[in-house]
This record gives sequence, C-alpha cells and structure tokens, in this order.
Amino acid sequence: MTVHSLAPETLGTDDGPLELDTHSPSGTYALVFDVPELTIEVGALGEQRVPTGSYVYLGSAFGTGGLRRVLRHRRVAEGNHDARHWHVDYLGGHPDVTLSRVVCVVDSDVECDVAATLADGPIAGFGSSDCDCTSHLARYETVDEALAASTAVFRQKG
Repeated sequence: MTVHSLAPETLGTDDGPLELDTHSPSGTYALVFDVPELTIEVGALGEQRVPTGSYVYLGSAFGTGGLRRVLRHRRVAEGNHDARHWHVDYLGGHPDVTLSRVVCVVDSDVECDVAATLADGPIAGFGSSDCDCTSHLARYETVDEALAASTAVFRQKG
C-alpha cells in the first residue's frame, strides 16, 4: 500500500498524486497541524486548552466524495470556509493554526487502528464521537515527529 505524504497546497492540483475530482478515491487520512498554545471551543466538547505542539488528526472518507473531504479541511484551515461540522474544523480553522501536511492511504479503512497507535492527545473524545476510540487527535513536539509517526503507523497498519 502506498502512503501519500502531501503538502496541503498540492492537493487537487496537477502536482497531486491523487485525483480529487468527481471520482475521488476513498481512504483514511491524517492532517498534521502546527499549533501554538490556545484555547478553543470544540462544539459539544466545549472549551478546550490545546498545548503548543504538532497534532495529528485521523479521519476517513468512504462516503460520497471520498478523499475530496480533505480539500474542505484545507479550505477551513486557509480561512476560506467557515462552517464547523467536525471537531477538527474548530482546531484547523483557528487563525493561528497551520495545516502542515496531509498523509493518506487509498481504499484502506485504518482510521481507528492508526488513532489507537499514535500518541495520546489532550482532548478526550476529539474526532471519535462515532466510535469507541479515546481520541482521534495525537500530540507531538514537532511537525517532523508528527509526520514521521503518522507515516510509520500508516505503513504498519495498512
């Protein structure tokens, strides 16, 4: 299985290896964020303190549109989409947070397996309201550590 590690700006362009058009593939993805210390309101989870670090959010896209969902997350992170539907929208949509990388696998549903293997995150229930996982948000010190961990776990679980 191929693990794609992509700069967010290449998604949906001729430089992107995934065809995120109307026939977008389905799969599991990780969004890697660089986050300063902040406090955010996260929907039903309420106000949450988020320590400085790099965060990996795990999601999957097996419904209509497939991995095009990642393009929506990128628009939220760029400030070009204001709707907050998922927990990650509250984190990624904060103006001080940077979406640094997207890691994904096509046609493989490993969201919960990867989430369970990554480091613990500071917000219980984040991104995991539809499963039994503790959280789908993991925290690392640096973007490089977050990227290395998420890529390695995708290779292991895929």
